[in-house]
This record gives sequence, structure tokens and C-alpha cells, in this order.
Amino acid sequence: MGAMSMVVKALTQPFEVSEGGPSILSEVRQRIVSAGREKWFDSVMQGRKGALAQGFFDSYPRFLTSSDTASTQNRLNLRHRALIESNAALISGQRVLDLASHDGRWSLAANKAGAKYVLGIEAREHLVEGARDNMRAYGVADGQVEFWQGDLMVELDKIEPGSFDTVFSFGFFYHTIDHMPILRKIARIKPAAVIIDTWISSRPGNIVEIHEEGIDHESQAAFGDPGHPSRAIKGHLSRGALEAMLKAAGYPNFRYYNWRSSGVQRWDDMKAYYMGNRITVTATPGR
Repeated sequence: MGAMSMVVKALTQPFEVSEGGPSILSEVRQRIVSAGREKWFDSVMQGRKGALAQGFFDSYPRFLTSSDTASTQNRLNLRHRALIESNAALISGQRVLDLASHDGRWSLAANKAGAKYVLGIEAREHLVEGARDNMRAYGVADGQVEFWQGDLMVELDKIEPGSFDTVFSFGFFYHTIDHMPILRKIARIKPAAVIIDTWISSRPGNIVEIHEEGIDHESQAAFGDPGHPSRAIKGHLSRGALEAMLKAAGYPNFRYYNWRSSGVQRWDDMKAYYMGNRITVTATPGR
């Protein structure tokens, strides 16, 4: 697709501009830039066939098939470096709370990284059962890693302040619209760190980009909305909005994982990280 074709495509995509929202020109400009970056990645970076990443999940292959959310060994190993290895000091010997814990992959990773105790909260029953099966299969002792099934908006209120040192939110924060309420509930627990891996909006400023998705697949929101029970409103925060919310919750110190400088050789299934559409950040309280 040539430059003119990208311009035409960007101009013909539907968009809405509300009062006080972005101007038509800024919206068009954003779409043209995004289309150009996507095209560049597809033609250049995706064609580079470097070595696949080796690492943690080579020893735990059940997670390649224990859920319907597709992932590759390369992607899991690279994410382990970013989410677990780069935060080793915040996990080893600590009590970890894993939000939207899915099939238990990151709960197990925290356990193997030396966490004292891990609790995963997951809405879908089959994923909770699968996570428990995975813990048994990999010899995790009873009581070291546990899972609660339920809506984390409800389950978080059951946790006593001071019960956890580190909170994981991996691949969840862009499937909710309740960002600030969740951060307030986390802040009440008073962990020493919150680690977030999420898709973000690339638009400038402190904004929430609103989308809608079905709830029929385990990779999507778990609960529909009252007016449309089979679908859920979700929000992609811009980086500025995420930082503003973390600061408001009492976590103003940020450490971003630098994906571009992390030695990734194979970007095929890591496009969102390379493009900066997905980020990994560790937030800690103010001093």
C-alpha cells in the first residue's frame, strides 16, 4: 500500500468527534501516522527472522495449550523477562496478588521466582480450574498458590490492607472501564508495587479511548453491561491518563520496561510492544 493509499484509507475510516474532543484534522493525522507505522512494521520488522527467545516457559509447556487465548513460546518467554525477571526483587519473598490470573501462568511464574504466597483472582470458572490443574501438574505445594473465582471488583474488597506486597495486572487493564475504582481498591490494600502490562491508546494527552467488546471469549471482558449483557464497554488509557490515575492512587513513581532495548530478536508476535501500543510499567508509592 502506497502513501496515497494509506491517506485514503485513513480518511475513509469512520470516526466521531464530540464537543471538546479531538479536531477532525488531529484525528485524521493520527490515523495517517498509525497507518504508516503499521505498514512499516509489516514490511520491515516482521520480515526479520531472528532467533526465538528461550526462557522460563520452555520448562512449562502446558501454558501453550491450557487456555483458548493463543500465545507462543517466544511471546511467553519475552514477557516473562519483562514482567517477572525485571521485577525479581519485588516478587522474591513477597506476597503477590495476581488480578485476572487466567490459567495461572503468571501466578506460577511468581511462585517459581520465590514469592512467599500468590493469590490469583479470575472470573471464569474453567480458567480457575485449569489454573489449579496447572499448579498440581507442576508440583506447587498446597497453600503456596491459590485462586479465587469471582468479579475482582467484589473480591478485592475482601482482602485486608497489608495482605499483599506486589500486585500484578497483566493483560487486563484494557478490558475494563473501571480503572480508577480498581486502583483505589488496590491502594486500600497498600502494596509496595503495582506491575501493569496493558494495551494503551497512542493518542496524546490524558484520555480514555472507549471501545466495546463481546464477552464470549476468555481473552475479553468477563462481564457484560446492564444495557447490553453480552457486551462490555472498555477503555484504553493513554500513557498520560494511566500515569495520572496511578499518581492519584498513591503510586507516582514509574519504571517502564524498555522493550526496544531488551534484546528481542523475533518481533513477529510482539508487534504491539515494538510499536509502543502495549507497555509494561512498575509503579511504586511516593516517598
